[in-house]
Amino acid sequence: MPLIPPRTRPFPRDTGLFRNPRLFVLASEDRYAAEQYFGFFRRKNIHVEVLETPEGEGADAAKVVARLVAYAEKYQINEEDQFWALLDTDHWIEEGHRKTLIQAITDARLRGFSMAISNPCFDFWLLLHHEGPNQAWAFTGCKDVGARIREVLGEFNKTNLKADHYPLDKVRSAIARAKLLESTPPEGAAADFWPEQLGSRVYRLMDELSAVGFLADTR
Repeated sequence: MPLIPPRTRPFPRDTGLFRNPRLFVLASEDRYAAEQYFGFFRRKNIHVEVLETPEGEGADAAKVVARLVAYAEKYQINEEDQFWALLDTDHWIEEGHRKTLIQAITDARLRGFSMAISNPCFDFWLLLHHEGPNQAWAFTGCKDVGARIREVLGEFNKTNLKADHYPLDKVRSAIARAKLLESTPPEGAAADFWPEQLGSRVYRLMDELSAVGFLADTR
């Protein structure tokens, strides 16, 4: 019977990184924006792995969680490594869909994974880098959020984000604005699972990353 080689850490040793950097594994419904966004920030002692979102699997919370599970089973994982599911509420919080979303979140929590859920979508987290709550916000879905980013920046293409739109000072502003949106105690049975109103809990992930130096200015 052939020997099964031991699992390895999910990054090469010869890349100039520390031998055993902190690992954050992210899986997202978004096919483009999340991977680009986190790719703008490179740190020697922190490895952020954004798993690929296959075409056709984006708007499926259960498959997002399944990708995290598959990754955890493939590689050697340390206790301090963190796994995050970046989910959108979009249409999932409507009657008939909530149960599916809640089940995916419950399954993830049972495995020790964390949630960074945005209402309505990850693009709202990007918007928070540039403005806070105001009367111009009247979003019924993610397309409206993208349209607002376009108004604010003069452009927005989620398949080709620009790093200079998301410098560290704006990341910190986004965290503060996202926390402000949740400064009032949430109401409703689902509030423990996702923001009931406009909001993004990506700030929770950013807080964890910040705690290990991810948002430190390296200039």
